[in-house]
Amino acid sequence: MSVAAFEQIRARAQTRLEKNMHVKSMIIDRLGLDVEPAVVSDNQPLFGRGLEMDSLDTLEIVVMINSEYAVLISDDDFEAFGSVNALVDFVAAREARP
Repeated sequence: MSVAAFEQIRARAQTRLEKNMHVKSMIIDRLGLDVEPAVVSDNQPLFGRGLEMDSLDTLEIVVMINSEYAVLISDDDFEAFGSVNALVDFVAAREARP
């Protein structure tokens, strides 16, 4: 692997880490959670034993994602709420569309 290819992979990974941290911070701020973003795992469930979100929190996150990224989450997109990684993957996939 060339140095340029390695640097490109590293830059993409860094961008992803930053986006995950940004989304975690927005969720924590928006929902008024008493937790630091750094202690929330990217694979931690958003519901149940994870961040313990409920249906009203889901609506808050839908509005937040739409406002921040201009990405719409419909009722059929429940998989987007599996974890922070799932939410960021969902947003990234929709942002990439023309």
